[in-house]
Amino acid sequence: MDLEVLPPTDDWVFKLLFGDQRNQRILIRFLRSFMELPPEEYQGRMFLNPHLKPEATDDKLGILDVKIKTPSGRILNIEIQVYPVKYLEKRLAFYLAKLIVEQIGKGERYGVIQPVVCICIADYDLFPRDSGYMGHFEFCKRQNGQWLEQVPLELYTIELPKAPEREDGSLVWEWVQFLRGRKKEEFEMLAERNADMREAVDMLYEISADEETRAVYEMRQKAWRDRMSQFEGYYEEGLEEGLQKGREQTARNLKLMGIPLAQIAQGTGLSEAQIKAL
Repeated sequence: MDLEVLPPTDDWVFKLLFGDQRNQRILIRFLRSFMELPPEEYQGRMFLNPHLKPEATDDKLGILDVKIKTPSGRILNIEIQVYPVKYLEKRLAFYLAKLIVEQIGKGERYGVIQPVVCICIADYDLFPRDSGYMGHFEFCKRQNGQWLEQVPLELYTIELPKAPEREDGSLVWEWVQFLRGRKKEEFEMLAERNADMREAVDMLYEISADEETRAVYEMRQKAWRDRMSQFEGYYEEGLEEGLQKGREQTARNLKLMGIPLAQIAQGTGLSEAQIKAL
């Protein structure tokens, strides 16, 4: 296949790979590589939420997530972050809390609440001082690490850049290489090493070859570039405005000190007329 393979870390591509009910086997293999769930959770049908979750009603980009309910009722939410965002830890805490609140209706008892798990995959370092690329967080007692089983919150983090280039013996390593892959040769090497990975690689090829999918991908990429360009424009305008105010304040102070206008103009770049008007 000569067509460019779309990156699995793109949130649109990721959702098509892991958030489509038809690809449940791929999803299960990925989850089993790092999550220790009871066997029956992986044997039954997982129900996937097919809807997108936009940031705003007019937002073409949106935040695409994969939301799953296991056979027992456990709720999993997978988020992929390609670029750093502010307050990510608080945002993940909000997601977990929201997944719990959504479960309980008016008049219902707390016993109906099922465990919730948030899985955050980041294409950048979440915790720079920690060299490990896998993280598993639970509520526990600091003094002895006792896990509070009745607090139904769990968080998994996968930091793609931190994973070693060579196999480390973990099941999740090959999936990390898959997510980091960009070239067909890289995907083929993974598929040859692991037969279970073949299905994921072939599905990625199929997604990449779909014209409608590529059109959506390109549209979202353009929307992202336009947004970044707009932000850069705002920054440059703000920077120039700040520099101008700084020059004016400097000129005003020098003028009060009795410095000749010609010298002030030479030092600040303002015209003598502008300085006189201050």
